[in-house]
Amino acid sequence: MDHLELWKAIKEILRSQITEGFTFNNFVESLTPLMVTTSNNTTMLYLTTTSDEVAEAWKGQASPYFTSFVTAAMQSTMNLYGTPTFVQPVVQFIAAQPKPTVSEQSSATVATNAATPKFSVSSTTLNPEFRFDTFVSSDPNLEAYSVAQAVAKDPGKQWNPLMIYGGVGLGKTHLMQAIGNAVLEANPSARVKFITTETFINDFTEALRKSQDAVEQFKREYRSVDLLLVDDIQFLADKAKIQEEFFNTFNAVTEVNHQIVMTSDKLPRDIKGIEDRLVSRFSMGYSANITKPDLPTKVAILRNKAEQEDLQIPNDVIDEIAASVDTNVRELEGVFNQVVGKLRFSPEPMTVDTARNILDSLNFKRQRTVTIEMIQEEVAKYFDVTVADIIGKKRNKEIVMPRQIAMYLSRDITQESLPQIGRSFGGKDHTTVMHASDKIVNLIAEDTTLIRQIQELRENLSNS
Repeated sequence: MDHLELWKAIKEILRSQITEGFTFNNFVESLTPLMVTTSNNTTMLYLTTTSDEVAEAWKGQASPYFTSFVTAAMQSTMNLYGTPTFVQPVVQFIAAQPKPTVSEQSSATVATNAATPKFSVSSTTLNPEFRFDTFVSSDPNLEAYSVAQAVAKDPGKQWNPLMIYGGVGLGKTHLMQAIGNAVLEANPSARVKFITTETFINDFTEALRKSQDAVEQFKREYRSVDLLLVDDIQFLADKAKIQEEFFNTFNAVTEVNHQIVMTSDKLPRDIKGIEDRLVSRFSMGYSANITKPDLPTKVAILRNKAEQEDLQIPNDVIDEIAASVDTNVRELEGVFNQVVGKLRFSPEPMTVDTARNILDSLNFKRQRTVTIEMIQEEVAKYFDVTVADIIGKKRNKEIVMPRQIAMYLSRDITQESLPQIGRSFGGKDHTTVMHASDKIVNLIAEDTTLIRQIQELRENLSNS
């Protein structure tokens, strides 16, 4: 496990559970990941802090943060690696380096200047495996794939900025870094910078803390690139000072026709807490949606992975794994690794039956393909209305709620894009689908009857 990747995922889950402000900033955000270790079947994530109070608050299983951390870690490891893992937090206190006295500074000015660590912007490298030829695109994602290739071929000239948006683990970062790798292959001297939004925030905050010279260095570093790749732009939300600096950085890069590529979990206009002027800038170029892969694409992804790793996996076993995971590419590859690992060290032959048993132990089983039409029919039957009512324009409550539930389930279960779902509901706009889906999500939080109804609909769709 990568300690930086794991802590980032855990922290974002904790962000939604712990009130933002003093508590989160001081007892979560301030922690620095050090390493992950596994010993005697126990996995521990070591974190450091310069606050004795913070270290004490995290101490032992009686810590008020322990349960939330473990739960977030289970979810994060499932999303990242395909299997939930019990991870314990170990927060260690590391004393901050004492500042030199005035007399020490004046008596050794030259030596002090040489020894004082200067501000430096974080450096990140592109993953060499994230290339266009290793990205397996489904038909709905061909648009994003084609636009990304066009940007890589001629950066800064068209589609600037390029926004790639979609759910977790669908390949947004892969496609964005493929642009960077292609640009560097064509021009090795190109100044390409890949960062996460969290890195941008940390760099700017650190520069402000250091000095005005550090701020100027930060600006030079970020604004002099040929290609700026920014991952997870949604984390700019509700950070006014950071948004102002990103706005200025954005303008500086694009005004000289240099390229910006960003990823997000949703369209800019749907991210709450992003200033209108940034939304306007982000919408200047092209927004491309990445959706869940369909079954043929999942099969192609796993066959490609098996070939890259020189694994001899029967096609029917690959088909079984692909049909059993219906979440995202990251989890698909994680489950594939789990199944293949168990099969390789099992005395039993590598067959569909043995693969199916392993998948069952991981709580995955072959999924029946559910279509929008099937959802519409099931919802109509459940609420005693007609499919014509579901896809029609009637606005009475007895029909509007089933229609919104059907849209929500279509978005959640199928691999169809928002525009396609809208077309399947009588030619409605994709924003209508988003509004309906968001409304159901909000109602679920407080309506136990609705929770039961949706669960029963899911079961009906799975069993019919």
